[in-house]
Amino acid sequence: MLIFIFLFLGATLLTIQTTIFTMLPSWMGNPDLLFLLIVFIAIRFDIFPGALLALFFGLMTDIFAGVFLGLYPVIYLLLFFLLQGLSRLLVIDETVHQAPLAAASYLLTSSSIFIFAAILAPDSPLVWSWRDIILETLILAVIAIPFYHFCALIYDLARQDIRKQSFLRPKSGNRFRV
Repeated sequence: MLIFIFLFLGATLLTIQTTIFTMLPSWMGNPDLLFLLIVFIAIRFDIFPGALLALFFGLMTDIFAGVFLGLYPVIYLLLFFLLQGLSRLLVIDETVHQAPLAAASYLLTSSSIFIFAAILAPDSPLVWSWRDIILETLILAVIAIPFYHFCALIYDLARQDIRKQSFLRPKSGNRFRV
């Protein structure tokens, strides 16, 4: 249930990102909301469902980007496992850490996509625009905290709904009355 909710949310964000945000002028930037969702999934989800979602979102992004097949799934899975490892060692799920984590992750992901694209196609001219990368990084850093609160609300509501349907949940109240 939780996976399907976030799968629908990710598909909606990718649709908005590839239709509405592309019509915005270039000076306003193009925020990558699906990337923020992948960072949230890497912090909050368990390994198997989170990796499955990261792989699926990478495949969906790969279809829309059309650069090199398999590039986005590999990068998103590597980012997922890196953030999973960091979240086990450090406390990075606090609200204060979300903006710098999103910015650093986006810079790491963008640079690795550029490096892999340069290695895979050395003859094609690739453009690295610092202005665009910094603008998108700042936009993601500003949007990160409200977006993570929204995703945490959906996550908690979905987890609460799952616990209500569980037969193994702890019973509340006193069952032995005098």
